[in-house]
Amino acid sequence: MKKIINLKNTKRINAAQLEILRSVRGTVWPPPLPPMPVGTKPSSSKDFDLTLMICLMRNLGGLSTPSNGWDQLPLPNETIPGADLATLKWYRNQLAHMTITSMDINEFTDKWTRVDKALTSLDKGQRPHEVTEILNYDLDGEQAKTLANAELKLLKKEYLECEKEKKQIESVLFICEKEKEQIKSDLSHHKEGNLPKNIADANASLVKTWLNDDKSFYDTKASDFVYDTVKEFSCILVTSSSGLGKTATIRHIALKLQSEGFEIVSVEYPEDIIKYITIKKQVFLIDDVLGKYDLNPNLLEQWERINEKLISCLGKESGSHKILCTLRSQLALNKRFEHASTILNKEIINLEHLYSFKRRKAANID
Repeated sequence: MKKIINLKNTKRINAAQLEILRSVRGTVWPPPLPPMPVGTKPSSSKDFDLTLMICLMRNLGGLSTPSNGWDQLPLPNETIPGADLATLKWYRNQLAHMTITSMDINEFTDKWTRVDKALTSLDKGQRPHEVTEILNYDLDGEQAKTLANAELKLLKKEYLECEKEKKQIESVLFICEKEKEQIKSDLSHHKEGNLPKNIADANASLVKTWLNDDKSFYDTKASDFVYDTVKEFSCILVTSSSGLGKTATIRHIALKLQSEGFEIVSVEYPEDIIKYITIKKQVFLIDDVLGKYDLNPNLLEQWERINEKLISCLGKESGSHKILCTLRSQLALNKRFEHASTILNKEIINLEHLYSFKRRKAANID
């Protein structure tokens, strides 16, 4: 510490530099220097400027003096640490006292090469990463302009894309709003006892076709039996082998019920019955209710799952809602179906044998 105090006394360092050194954590200074005030921010070598660091290494570090001394630019071929430090000091002082803000490329290249060489030598032959970063600095702003233009171009592109997406979203919102209004209209229409318009139109088209096909249908003992049974029960399952007229039969019965004030509603799934049931008299038709060639377990599970709801819906207005379904006889004999508990199991008519067998596993809904 005495050597540092001597540097101050010989004016090699100034009072401000001494205060920085005194603030280094862990240093103890002899009298007559007073202790640093409480709360003084500790300093470290990061707070030393180039002049102070070279002064300390020059006077305390035991470095060899460059051939031209510490205050002149060393010879280009000198590689000792002292020469490297003297090089940095020389160019630092030159730049600090320059009165112009530019230099030609040759002068810049020469000075840069000498400084780069000195820094690399002091770092044991490894160029410091700070030097590499400085090499990429955009001193004249051209890179910044290029980047700014690129960013501006990107922003314009993103803006146009956002505008395009905005228009697409607005279009989707417009469509959704239209659909929302349509749904509201359908719900209002449905609450008044009417089917949604698209369903009503589809059924009207089907009924028109059925009426034309029904012209060639002749009532038989089997069809009369089905009609009489429908009068008594709310859900009828008509079975037979393929090609024996079970579909034509339930359509014929539905058309007869239409003449009695029933609305015909052709559906595919049991949920559709709950969805489209109204306060009007209705007859729901489902062809191949559990599958055409093989029993579909998923369909059967749907009927089982909402069985109680269906019973409740059919029971609200006695005799005002009917369900007519068809199923191939071999599927009706499937053990899975035989042991099921649905309204489909309650009244089954086999057209081939002209009899019905009744399975009442649930409460009578009629």
